This record gives sequence, structure tokens and C-alpha cells, in this order.
Amino acid sequence: MNWIHTNAKEILAAIGAVVTAASLIVKLTPTPKDDALLAKIIRVLSALSLCNADGSFIGKKDA
Repeated sequence: MNWIHTNAKEILAAIGAVVTAASLIVKLTPTPKDDALLAKIIRVLSALSLCNADGSFIGKKDA
């Protein structure tokens, strides 16, 4: 756990790089199967974060 806390920035940067690369590859391929897989991965990452994919905070109520 201490290692994760110490290297949090690097871990998040690596996850971001992998998702970015996967997004580029998915856009270049014509099949919808990989699109669905990437959508699932992004949904899981959004669920683990404190913000939604659109940048809004989880649990924030619109006025």
C-alpha cells in the first residue's frame, strides 16, 4: 500500500497512457467488439475515480 501511495502519479499516468493508446487503436479498427470492451474498461475506471467521464463530480446534484 505504501508503494502505491508513493508512486500514485506514475501509476495514474501509466493508466492514462494505456487508455489513450487503446482509444487510438479502437478508433482505427472497424469492428465494434473492441469499442464495447474499451467502453467497459472506461466505465470501471470511472467507477473507481472521484469524477465522471464528463468531468463532473460523483454524487453532485445539479441545481
